[in-house]
Amino acid sequence: MAVLKVSLSPQEYRGKKWVDWCPGCGNFGILAAETQAFAELGLDPRRIVVVSGIGCSSRMPDFLNVNGVHTLHGRAIPYAMGIKLADPSLEVVVNGGDGDLLGIGVGHFVSAGRYN
Repeated sequence: MAVLKVSLSPQEYRGKKWVDWCPGCGNFGILAAETQAFAELGLDPRRIVVVSGIGCSSRMPDFLNVNGVHTLHGRAIPYAMGIKLADPSLEVVVNGGDGDLLGIGVGHFVSAGRYN
């Protein structure tokens, strides 16, 4: 299956919802880097799925103009693995904070590393 490359600016990957993180929050940089990466890779927004758990960093799908899933606390990685298994042509990205992914979800993080 041929991958469709698109020519969009980073801003075109941003959603219309107001970003309500605290001033100076590091998540603003992560959001900017993520949209920049999508643009540089020429990814089709319809083929991107951003998966997140709970917490401020996990609100990323709310602020992007791509498909997004807000999952259970600590379970974003296995959920993302299921999406990728169901449709390997999708670009799946996981966003989460230390409490979500490395606190409750640390076992899933280790397993994901084993599965590459």
